[in-house]
Amino acid sequence: MQIKWIEDFLTLTDTHAFSRAAERRNVSQPTFSRHIQALEHWLGVELIDRSMQGVHLTAAGRIFRGFAADLLRRTYDMRTVLRGQAPGSAETVHFSVAHTLSLFFFPPWLSRLKAEMRNVIARVSSVNISEGASALAEGGTELLIIYHHPQLPVLLSPERFEHQVLAKDIMRPFSAPLKDGAPRFALPGSLDRPLPFLAYSPSTYLAHTVEMILFNANQRCHLERAFDTHMSEALKAMVIEGHGIAWLPESCVSKELAQKALVSAGSPAWSCTLEVRLYRSRENTNPLVDRIWSFFRKRIAAENAPAAPREAQ
Repeated sequence: MQIKWIEDFLTLTDTHAFSRAAERRNVSQPTFSRHIQALEHWLGVELIDRSMQGVHLTAAGRIFRGFAADLLRRTYDMRTVLRGQAPGSAETVHFSVAHTLSLFFFPPWLSRLKAEMRNVIARVSSVNISEGASALAEGGTELLIIYHHPQLPVLLSPERFEHQVLAKDIMRPFSAPLKDGAPRFALPGSLDRPLPFLAYSPSTYLAHTVEMILFNANQRCHLERAFDTHMSEALKAMVIEGHGIAWLPESCVSKELAQKALVSAGSPAWSCTLEVRLYRSRENTNPLVDRIWSFFRKRIAAENAPAAPREAQ
């Protein structure tokens, strides 16, 4: 068994396509496929369900993914230590962070953490929410940061996993502005002139969030799907260029709103609030995870504590 086979397998689970995975690994697709087959032969099980269109893991593949991520991480850590590149007092924790949060929420959040715990090394994987939940359940990550809405719960049993609410974000519809500052595209649109809809890929959590908003709204809107992607950053770029309307987390567009490159495209009826949650397994025994958990629990409690009453003058 070769380490590169495991790297190939994890790349495949991230890209969901043999062609993209082979390109990222800088090998031909036939060579990449042989590596996956060699790994399956060594393990004695099929990891990829080839009876289905696209890349879907078998039950064994889903189990192995968690072990593979942990094995690869430990192998890299071992190599780093043996080469004398790791500070002796540094401690490592593995985060899985939802794609959008990894770009806009996690960097300043991690800065606050490192200001308190200077010797922390963060290993960070950017994931979709279902993959992150699977990684946490299978032991492939230690801390998970994702979005949550009560109508779209992530299937993590509270008996095995606990969470903290780190922040709140708002999903709102946005458009590029006209010269007078009004939105180029404004909800609800009309039957004869539907709005070009820039959407999230159907399998993503934020796509489900937008569908929930549309379902719960007390007014029908008229949209024509014009583009889809799993990346909020790509949607934002398309909106700024005037290609249509898209729902984006406010944390993703704060700079563009301040610069008036984007404007709201609808009333609060077309919006919803999402929690940013930090999850961990109750079975995790890493003392650093405990320290991080306690630090943010105390910080959140202090931020939510009622202000002390002023003394009478």
